[in-house]
Amino acid sequence: MSRFVPWALVALCFALGVASRSISDSFVVFVPALQSAFDASRSAITVVYSFALLVGGTGAPLAGWIVDRFGLRALTVIGMSAAALATASASLATEVWHLYVGLGVVMGFGGASLSGVLSSTLLGRWFPAQRLGVALAVAWSASGVGAMIMLPLAQHLIVTDGWRHAYIVLAVISAAFIPLLVVLPWRRIEHGAPGHARLRASTSPGPTVGEAVRDWPFWALTFSFGLTSVGIFSLVPQVMVYLLERGLDGAYAARALAVAGFLTPLGMIGFSWLADRGGRRLAAVLAYACSILGVGALALVRGPGDDVWLWLYVLLFGGSMGSRGPMISTLATLRYRGVHFGRIYGLISIGMGLGGFLGAWIGGLLHDWTNGYAAVMILAAGALALAAASLGSEASARERLSR
Repeated sequence: MSRFVPWALVALCFALGVASRSISDSFVVFVPALQSAFDASRSAITVVYSFALLVGGTGAPLAGWIVDRFGLRALTVIGMSAAALATASASLATEVWHLYVGLGVVMGFGGASLSGVLSSTLLGRWFPAQRLGVALAVAWSASGVGAMIMLPLAQHLIVTDGWRHAYIVLAVISAAFIPLLVVLPWRRIEHGAPGHARLRASTSPGPTVGEAVRDWPFWALTFSFGLTSVGIFSLVPQVMVYLLERGLDGAYAARALAVAGFLTPLGMIGFSWLADRGGRRLAAVLAYACSILGVGALALVRGPGDDVWLWLYVLLFGGSMGSRGPMISTLATLRYRGVHFGRIYGLISIGMGLGGFLGAWIGGLLHDWTNGYAAVMILAAGALALAAASLGSEASARERLSR
């Protein structure tokens, strides 16, 4: 039965991601109802999600400190409690700033606790290097796969019983995991696979935080996270409006973007499988090339008749959009595995949060300043190209170490 334990832990990470990050991502469905309920502008409501992205990255060092200091039980219980508290508090909100605190700050920290820090710390103890990438990719895919469940569920709850009741139901879903997390045999889980435990016992405890931040690999991974997030989030929030302004039917555009969302978890797993088979640099460069070519294809969508360019964007950009997160997490785990890993990975993850926040904000500013999308697409492609160079350097270093 022990051979099934690692994948059971992958399933646990996946489920916790659905019950936290996917619920956070369902916010897009709530925007019209919240805007009407609080008589607020669109930007005043959508900035709630920007705060969630920001705290999701900048809160990762705190999550890493918790797991290094108190263990996985404390991290998972605190993270899931934060997710349940955030959605419960949203159901009681009477001012917009209540949403900023609950769905922005508290939910953002819940996501930080139950995403990359958790999956990298936990699965790195159970999977060898040649299988770790795919395991992390499956865990990371919870956001995309879970959205296919949570978005329709949230929309149904809003239509039938209102947005406050919808948030109560989502809070109950998150809270239901807490008793399970309390009773799981975390001491055995933290010990890891027998072979990995022997390996850790015979080697050093890994680099310290100070040693990590003084070397280029730490910054290469941090810049990769940050620049990738800038490239993705400067463009993605505006794609739907872009397609509508080009004359595409709204329902057709929405279906195309839904297909892109479906391809994202497949791309995560596919590119990570390629990386695990000895092609980490190749997989990284190929993933970024697909995203950049996808941006180019989107730029060529000029009207309703440009189906070829639209679906090339869906295939190339959607299929590669989430693939770098598992790659960066895998490389970080392989380099920094040890007693200080949680804090080191948490610091690296700051790049993801800051990049997402700045990308969405700067992308919007560029559109407003230029009254168009060319500058936004140039920013997206340029940031992705720089991220490819940064991640490619660390992927090449890992391949040399593996020889």
